[in-house]
Amino acid sequence: MTIWRKRSPTPNKDDPQRQNNTYIELKKEITPLRGQGELPTKVTGSFGRHYCDLCSSTFPVEELRQCSLCGRWVCDNCLTKDYYICNSCNGILKLYMIKK
Repeated sequence: MTIWRKRSPTPNKDDPQRQNNTYIELKKEITPLRGQGELPTKVTGSFGRHYCDLCSSTFPVEELRQCSLCGRWVCDNCLTKDYYICNSCNGILKLYMIKK
């Protein structure tokens, strides 16, 4: 009696399963700066303000978003809204897409 599934052959390049693996492959390549859900760096002289990890401007935590790949906390100007990743990871994503 077999309990596990046998591996399927390598997916085709145009296969939707292959496109889902792009996120997983990028996640392996990018070193996380902080874990998901970990709070951003606080401004020591101010109450309730935090630093954007890319531009170092200060914002309330409600205005910062966490990158889904590296974990950086970034403001709206430093966020690529198409993929919900920071501009730094977006550059890596563009290079990765050229490589394919």
